[in-house]
Amino acid sequence: MLHTSAMASYEPSFNTKKIIFVGKMVTGKSSLTNMLVQGDLYAQNIREVSDSATSVTSEVKVVNGRNWTACDTVGLWEMQGKGEQSADPAMKLLVRVLEEGQRGFHYIAYVVKQERLQTKEHHQLFELFKSTFQGAENNFILVVTHCPNPKWVTNNREIITQTFGNIPVVTCDFPFDADDLSYRRQERLSSLPNFEAQLAALPRSLIVPKLSIKETATVVVQQRFINSLEEFLKVGKSIMGLVLSVLDPFLAARSSRYQ
Repeated sequence: MLHTSAMASYEPSFNTKKIIFVGKMVTGKSSLTNMLVQGDLYAQNIREVSDSATSVTSEVKVVNGRNWTACDTVGLWEMQGKGEQSADPAMKLLVRVLEEGQRGFHYIAYVVKQERLQTKEHHQLFELFKSTFQGAENNFILVVTHCPNPKWVTNNREIITQTFGNIPVVTCDFPFDADDLSYRRQERLSSLPNFEAQLAALPRSLIVPKLSIKETATVVVQQRFINSLEEFLKVGKSIMGLVLSVLDPFLAARSSRYQ
């Protein structure tokens, strides 16, 4: 039986493994949660799945099933701070879950899609992740989703190390089409035991993360200020261009008058 609950209200079995998924929105966190606790993806999932640019996960949830307890977080630290996915509400929700639970996690997973990883954004967000969960580094793992070929990690090991350090890496591929549940179903069913085997090869003890909220908030505020300044400069440049285009005929006429 599956349960959707606050962390304080469930009673997992002794063998239950606990994992929290953290990362940008639309990286596959909800699909990971569903696969672990349900064993497959369905038309109606315990966590809604979407591949759109807008996150459908608006709150932190802890769910359990199949000897897994998974915490699916909102799209944390979306630097634009728009709507429900802004950093402050997301952090408050995450803090609430961790404070209510006090049971800890075996794995603190930073989730990325198989894509170009050596970017300024990836580096900034992972540094933010590390500072937030400071002290729980031994339980960190990097989960690469949409990755059907594990050789991709081997081929990109140098870039992964440069961006994320010597963090253990696990891969998975859970393709899904809500309009066609049979779409590549066997592939995701085959990927699940492989994903679980990779996690089993990384045994970890439970740890209760102690969030570095002050440092995280400072970084978020700084990044928001930088983004706001960049937007201000863009708008200012556009306005200046418009003003000059209006003034050009007047200045040209004035200049010709004095020639």
